[in-house]
Amino acid sequence: MSDLVPAGAPAPSLLAPLTDPGGGSAFTRLRSFAGQGPVRRVLPIFLGLSALGGVALTYATLAPAPQRVLYAQLSDNERAGIVDALDKANIAYKIDNNTGSLSVNEDDLYKARMIVASDGALATPQSGADMLDSLPMGASKALEGERLRAARERDLMLTIMEIDGVEAVRVHLAEGEKSVFVRENLPPSASVMVRLARGRQMADSQVTAIVNLVAASVPGLSPEAVRVVDQHGRLLSEKGSTDGDRLELQSRMENKLREQVSQLLTPMLGQGNFSSEIQVDLDMDQVTSARESYDKEGVVRSETQEQSQSTAPAAAVGVPGALSNTPPPQPTASPGPPQGTPAPVAGVAPAQVNGESSSTRTFELGREVAVANSTPGKLKRVSVAVAISQAAMKNAKAADIDQIKQLVSAAVGADTQRGDQVAVVLRKFEPVIAEPPQFYEQPWFATVLRNAVALIAVLLVLLLGVRPLIKAFRRDPAAPSAQGSGDVPLLAPGGSTLPAPHGIDPAILNQQVGLAQRLVEERPDSALAALRQMLNQPEAGSAR
Repeated sequence: MSDLVPAGAPAPSLLAPLTDPGGGSAFTRLRSFAGQGPVRRVLPIFLGLSALGGVALTYATLAPAPQRVLYAQLSDNERAGIVDALDKANIAYKIDNNTGSLSVNEDDLYKARMIVASDGALATPQSGADMLDSLPMGASKALEGERLRAARERDLMLTIMEIDGVEAVRVHLAEGEKSVFVRENLPPSASVMVRLARGRQMADSQVTAIVNLVAASVPGLSPEAVRVVDQHGRLLSEKGSTDGDRLELQSRMENKLREQVSQLLTPMLGQGNFSSEIQVDLDMDQVTSARESYDKEGVVRSETQEQSQSTAPAAAVGVPGALSNTPPPQPTASPGPPQGTPAPVAGVAPAQVNGESSSTRTFELGREVAVANSTPGKLKRVSVAVAISQAAMKNAKAADIDQIKQLVSAAVGADTQRGDQVAVVLRKFEPVIAEPPQFYEQPWFATVLRNAVALIAVLLVLLLGVRPLIKAFRRDPAAPSAQGSGDVPLLAPGGSTLPAPHGIDPAILNQQVGLAQRLVEERPDSALAALRQMLNQPEAGSAR
């Protein structure tokens, strides 16, 4: 047979797969290398790490770069100028449709700021004077008025933004057109919307300053016509209600009186040996009263008296005749004052005298006009209650309690006629035991619990997901693990397993055993010769 190997001649072509593990093609050598035990055990870990690295590299390549806000709260003109400068510098940017903020990549932040700052028109906001300078020639009166109002609003915005804590501000001025009729003129009004920095709150003094600033910048604008709101829609310029003012004033007065009592009793009794409560009742009514009174008696201003007298001629009496009709004798003037009334002539009746008198008296009445304004916050009544520890005053007498009561009354300014009350009592003080919160109520417990749950989840994933996967990669389906020994079993022709010698790769040995089986099936004579040559046994014919 030409295919048989001659006796004594080696058969390299048949023995090469069994004796030369490194021979063959590159694929065969790679497969032989991958079939080694240590490589097969490390291969799943290497593949897993390679997969994670590939995923991380892909995410880093495809994920967008972190963004940083370049400018926020810009007008459309300013934003357009900045975008134009960034386009010329080939810097990518994004504009938020909700807030209008302009952001760039984190690596290009400072470069973009320098580019924008290099242009003064972009770095410096437009002022009211700049807006007026850009007014076109031949503009109408209405356009000039609107541009003047916009310039005034812009200047007010820039001024208010200088206040600490204000990030952005908008000012709206409403001015009616002037009319020749005074009754048709509407007073101007203003609205201010401020956006405060995160975590900042505007004080009442700042709100009052903004109101007065806007009112003083517009002719005819009163502070009552200015409204200030924040970004949350709260009206900051609203005056406090009467109830709120009453409670605030009452709280401040009670705290003041409580501090006075504490400063008085602490040196005498010690800290923690007394407690005090003070209730103040205030009169918050604002009363304006006007009174007008007159003096009922009055004062005589002027007095006029008039008096007149008239004498009637005497009637004729007696017996008619010549003597009765004779006129009286002519009076004779005598020097000196009259000596009296002449005696009546016999037979002649005396003359009849008539008198009339009148008097006029004018009185001046006093008038008094008084106007009184009563401001709210008048103290109506004070109630003070002081409890003193019995341990601090063991040997105290009633006189000592009365002295303390008098001191407290003097400290708070109590007035018995006003109805003020001061009570001082001795009581046993129980110590306040502060129980610590349970461990599950501590703030660290939630953090520890969250981290423990995350660690348990990771361990479950490793044990239930990763560990079976690694075992599946490390398991050899063609050569199951042998029990008891470290030899790797091999498949025999009859289906039984044979232990693999130490130092030989089971995969290569299985491949060679498979080739030997095919050789025995196809060419049994050549297989027998090759086997004898391997065992260095001479043929039966030569031994004879």
